[in-house]
Amino acid sequence: MQRGDVSDRTPLRDGTMAVGSRRGFVAGLVALGCGAGAGAGLGAVARGSEVTARLRPPGAGRQSDFLAACIRCGQCSAACPQDALCVVGGWSVLLGGDFAGYATPEVDDPRARPCTLCPEHDAMPCVAACPTDALTDPGARDAVYMGTAVLNTATCFAYNGVTCRACWHACPYPGTALAFDERLRPVVAAEHCVGCGLCIHACLTEEASIHIAPRREQAARGGAA
Repeated sequence: MQRGDVSDRTPLRDGTMAVGSRRGFVAGLVALGCGAGAGAGLGAVARGSEVTARLRPPGAGRQSDFLAACIRCGQCSAACPQDALCVVGGWSVLLGGDFAGYATPEVDDPRARPCTLCPEHDAMPCVAACPTDALTDPGARDAVYMGTAVLNTATCFAYNGVTCRACWHACPYPGTALAFDERLRPVVAAEHCVGCGLCIHACLTEEASIHIAPRREQAARGGAA
């Protein structure tokens, strides 16, 4: 199956796959309509309750706005050529009370599958596949704001006497989003970091010494809610 065919499969966060067929396609159309109503309802829930912060696809805005606009159709995750996007699912999510986040897309494992921002495409496939304004064209790749990288200096090699520039080399904006201090240790510039997770993927420590703090309600990078 070709990854670009949005009718073939949709990855779920619990590891299961929704496999498509003609019957599944028809069901998908029905689900798309139902999803619009469900998305609106869950979005309303999101505005009135705390929901889990997740690393959303590029083009997503404030968390509350995204949850209100997303119709839970899964088309963005199916369109992702890197398999970076997954649909939040599984009983653990529901039992944890994150009803508003259920069936929404996220970059669930940037250590294994970060968002590459798809520089080989004129338009990011996930954004192009979105049928609503849940994901909107940021205009330029460096305008994407998914979250902010946060370093764990206790385990980072560079902060413990070992020369390492793995995260800097992986960053799509080295020297801007990720720079070095006077001791050649990496420093994240929150106002420039897009939150793609490529630094996590490249980190050489056994457990990544960098993680992404997902965007919540901030209007801009490095800004307050």
